[in-house]
Amino acid sequence: MSAAPVKPVIKSFLIADTVIQEQISNKWSAIGIFDRLYSTRFPLKHHSLSLYICLADAEGDYNIRVEFCDAESRKLALFEGITLNVPSRLQSVDFGIRTRDLPIPKAGKYSFDLYFNDQSAGSVQLSVEKVELK
Repeated sequence: MSAAPVKPVIKSFLIADTVIQEQISNKWSAIGIFDRLYSTRFPLKHHSLSLYICLADAEGDYNIRVEFCDAESRKLALFEGITLNVPSRLQSVDFGIRTRDLPIPKAGKYSFDLYFNDQSAGSVQLSVEKVELK
């Protein structure tokens, strides 16, 4: 039986309008980084946003899951089926996740909660505010 994978260190966990991986160099770009949304009405479905995650000190096989939760820890969306095989702790690993039609029922605090092999690893917060049209 092989040893359990090492728990990675999260170097970056960002919310952005989009993340792009350049095909030749494999470099990532996060465009339009934010931690706050504004809306005039609720509920809403945010058409598209992306997550960028960069890990260090990882080695082994990982099943990755991200849960989008409200302030009461209710799961509103789930992103899973992402697997990583990291052969060496000497390299950092990064990846992006694109969301579609993210449900946001009301103004408030939300989080994207990251799990490796069903173990909580970290989260990034998203604040959503209601604005009035003038």
